Amino acid sequence: MDIKKIENFWYYHKVKVFVAIFALTFIILGFRFNTGSNPDLEIGYVIENHGFALQNLEESQSVLESIIHKIDKDDEEDAEILLMPLAGPRIEIELGIGISHILIMDIETLEPFIDNYFFEPLDQYVDEYNIDISKHPEVVADPLDTNEPKVYALPVKYMQFLLDMGFPEDFYFTIRLPKEDEEDDIMKIKNAHIVLDYVLNYSN
Repeated sequence: MDIKKIENFWYYHKVKVFVAIFALTFIILGFRFNTGSNPDLEIGYVIENHGFALQNLEESQSVLESIIHKIDKDDEEDAEILLMPLAGPRIEIELGIGISHILIMDIETLEPFIDNYFFEPLDQYVDEYNIDISKHPEVVADPLDTNEPKVYALPVKYMQFLLDMGFPEDFYFTIRLPKEDEEDDIMKIKNAHIVLDYVLNYSN
């Protein structure tokens, strides 16, 4: 594309570009404006092409909030978890940028991304809770080409707490890698591990 074409494109489409940027920013940040706070853990779950509805949501959320750590030590409020249903472009934004710390998703969403270095390895939980993943090769990947594949997702069917909430048993639980330059994000990922440990303990 030559300079003239670029200039013409900008002349005729700059308003559309600004609108698109604004819309994207709103999608990414809008949920924060709605809550009026900075949650201590964000859980995104895919609802695209699925008809399930979560049950006992307030009670389950309250239980999880009682076990995680408060990120802002000066905030006297209780710890807060934000659950976000994901559909359409929001799924791609989540997996492209990384907003939620826990992502609960179907196989169609998991497969295109598990070979990218996006999720925390969860092998320690497989060993600790004797989870049989022999029938779930889809949760194992080697995104760094180390010839040492690791487990990056766990089947929800082994998590009775989430099943009781209404999550489908053919979904998968993942934890996003922390943003190393953001201390709050690292702490929230630690909260994600606390939640995973709890839901696996609950199942035993």
